[in-house]
Amino acid sequence: MQNYKKLQDLNLREVSANTQIEMAFFEALLEKDFKTLIRFNVKGFIKILEREYELDFTEFNEELEQYLSENQPDSLHITKTVTPPLASYSHKGSILPIIAIVLFVFVAGVGVYYFDTLKELLKSEESFASAVSLDVAKEAELNLKNLENSVVIVGEENSSEINASVKVQENLDEELKDTNESLKITSLINENNTSEINQTKLEEADLNLQKISKEVAKFKVNSKVWVGVINLKSGKKMTWVKESDFEIPLNEDQLILTGATAFVVSDEEGNEKSYPAGISKRFLIKDGKITSISAAEFKQLNKGKDW
Repeated sequence: MQNYKKLQDLNLREVSANTQIEMAFFEALLEKDFKTLIRFNVKGFIKILEREYELDFTEFNEELEQYLSENQPDSLHITKTVTPPLASYSHKGSILPIIAIVLFVFVAGVGVYYFDTLKELLKSEESFASAVSLDVAKEAELNLKNLENSVVIVGEENSSEINASVKVQENLDEELKDTNESLKITSLINENNTSEINQTKLEEADLNLQKISKEVAKFKVNSKVWVGVINLKSGKKMTWVKESDFEIPLNEDQLILTGATAFVVSDEEGNEKSYPAGISKRFLIKDGKITSISAAEFKQLNKGKDW
């Protein structure tokens, strides 16, 4: 760990924004203005700086204890400033609901798209079957009319013509029966084709969903861990404290800084790697892949900043 005087080399305004510690505290800290410092939650703030920036305050704590032992609290009229809880440490939210919403919207969009496509296909098939049925019915009706016009009953002399007409009617009935059978077969074929199309679309949607679920890095933790994420494109920073397993998307280039807690990381291929406790960990997400990097590499990618 580095000496706390390393704070002089950092951007104190940025540290103040990240930790929600007032600038007046940092000014008094670097000047060793103990009279001003004891108005703040000194020990609490020092613990935060030790944990998040790996600074050693041993020498400073000894001088502070000596000052407190030499100066009675009654003579100092101490007024402590109540500092609100840090947003980055009291945040109880999770990124999982956001991922769930994104997945839901995507799956719903895929379902609507394929449903509309399937509906248009069914409409075209129904129109085709209706047209075939209408054509056959019109042809049969026309044949019947021709038959009626050709049948004229005039005594027994025309009995042979009547018998011929009856045979023609029977032939037409057989033709209509065959046509109906053909239409039934066509309908069954259309139903089979529709089922095959539905199955194909569902399989494609399932593959897309599986692909999306793989595009995350999974972190398995056994205790609280501080996590900071920097978007390399926009420079936006986010921090939170996790008490259970969590995931980080791999679809954007990002830098990740964590506390010294031990955890296991599962990459985009499902390969797991354990990281021991004791030191902060740093990672780079680039082109959909996550890799562990050193502090020097992290600082170089972060434009020379430790965080």
